[in-house]
Amino acid sequence: MTMTLSSTPLVAMSTTAANACACGCSVFDVGGLGLPQEQEHGGSVFFEFWSGDQTQNYVGSSRAPAALNTDKEINTQWYNVGFSYTFNRDWSVMVRIPTANRTLTTDTGAYAGIVPFNSKDVGDIEIMGLYTGFFKDMSTGIIFGLKLPTGTFTAPGFDRDTQIGSGSTDLLLGAFHRGLLSGDNAWQYFSQVMWRQPFLFQSAADPQGFFDGNPGVVQTYYPGMQIDGAIGVNYNNLYHVLGLDKVTPLVQVIVSHRNADSGTGSDPYNSGFDRVMISPGVELTKVVDEANNRVFKLYGDVEVPVYYRANAANNAGTEGQLVAPYLIRVVASYDFQ
Repeated sequence: MTMTLSSTPLVAMSTTAANACACGCSVFDVGGLGLPQEQEHGGSVFFEFWSGDQTQNYVGSSRAPAALNTDKEINTQWYNVGFSYTFNRDWSVMVRIPTANRTLTTDTGAYAGIVPFNSKDVGDIEIMGLYTGFFKDMSTGIIFGLKLPTGTFTAPGFDRDTQIGSGSTDLLLGAFHRGLLSGDNAWQYFSQVMWRQPFLFQSAADPQGFFDGNPGVVQTYYPGMQIDGAIGVNYNNLYHVLGLDKVTPLVQVIVSHRNADSGTGSDPYNSGFDRVMISPGVELTKVVDEANNRVFKLYGDVEVPVYYRANAANNAGTEGQLVAPYLIRVVASYDFQ
């Protein structure tokens, strides 16, 4: 990881309060068409690109002046690689290894003014299992697993709630269901929910002295619980379009709730939110080798908030949370038998 500011001692004297939660990237774990299908078995390798640029300050459910928040922008790109394997109709497993590039632009006060800090590092690895044995068509399933504290949470210049890693181990529990809206299988619906509950936590020394002006003081940080849900409709009857074997457009509504953080290294006044997003997307499918079930898929969507309520209250002169006007997700996968 690197730090854009060249004079670290100046930042160590800053007394900026923690603020501006990162975007709640677990929202990317719901929605889309990436869950096991009846005809699928074997393995899949995938690459994901997630992007969000948090530039709009929110207090409650309204945009607020940027001057209220010492943080000005949080620009994040995630580059994730992963592997999943469907053993049979009942059981599947998935591993995701993320890498992030995050730049936080914040006001350090009279010492250095508005300064960008950058952190590039591996994020928190996820290991999940799926059980889909309720019905023969694998249309309903449960998801369970862990998020591990493998990501950095001590990058210079970053508050705990803007670090790439949370420093916590999280329990992941979820479920999904899909079904038919028309008898010809053209129109389908899908729904999914994912609950994340942090339960093991790691403290860290504050390298900047953001909280009391004394660098090196060990702070606790307990990230809030988050739950994300999605419901959507897709059209499943576009075959042999533009040289592709299948094109699947969709539209979905994604709803999120996150509790406020707690701990001496947190900002409970300006963390936690409720959010509703509309997300159109499309999946492109190309069969590479039908005999061996080798299929390439490319999925993309744009997630646009239509409602946002940010917990926000004055805390040592700062107020609000930074919100991204849209989020982008692209997933490329290669399935093999």
